[in-house]
Parts: sequence; structure tokens; C-alpha cells
Amino acid sequence: MEYGPHDTFVARKIEVMPWQQWFAWRPVKVHGKRVWLKTVYRRCINTYVDFDDWSRYEYGTVFDVLKD
Repeated sequence: MEYGPHDTFVARKIEVMPWQQWFAWRPVKVHGKRVWLKTVYRRCINTYVDFDDWSRYEYGTVFDVLKD
């Protein structure tokens, strides 16, 4: 198999942090519903690609914590 000049291989790493309790001081979506001014669970998902990194948050309930 030969590779062309535009074929590149990118090092990618994803880190999923543990769930933490978080007070939703702004509206967030939990399972498709907006939740605001309540305590929910949140975890950070970091994606590292080459020399860039992105952080996004995932919100859930106590059942998501127990599932993981």
C-alpha cells in the first residue's frame, strides 16, 4: 500500500474524567431536557489531536454515574 502526499496520520487521544457533582447555574442539557438551577453530574472529556486539545462537558444524572 502506498501513501500519497496528503495522507497523514494524526495522533489522537481521548481522556474521560470522572463524574463530579455540579450546580447547573446556567441551562444545560441532560438526556435532551434543559436543566437549570439544580445539582447534576458533569464530566469533562478531553480530546488531544496533534498539539491541539479540546474540552467538552457531558451532563448526567446519578444513574449515569452508577452505570459507569
